[in-house]
Amino acid sequence: MTAHTYSVLDSYIYGFAHQEANLPFDTPAETKRVADAIAGQFPVGEYPHLMELTTQYVLQPGYDHGDEFQYGLDLILHGLERSLQARNSG
Repeated sequence: MTAHTYSVLDSYIYGFAHQEANLPFDTPAETKRVADAIAGQFPVGEYPHLMELTTQYVLQPGYDHGDEFQYGLDLILHGLERSLQARNSG
């Protein structure tokens, strides 16, 4: 379980930091430009949930991808805790 925990935390933390360091935008205008370019590569209606995420969250004022880190980390930690409890009770 220790190896699994280390692996998932290392991957999540490294991946999030790597993504944050390499996002090709810093301002809301740049975010919209990149989102529009990506969305333009998909057939209309092909990925409705991705488009909803983009329009209803990412492109809204005040959205910061960095704020997602803690939420994701909490999900991982809770999942690891449940897995450990299940192993210990079974």
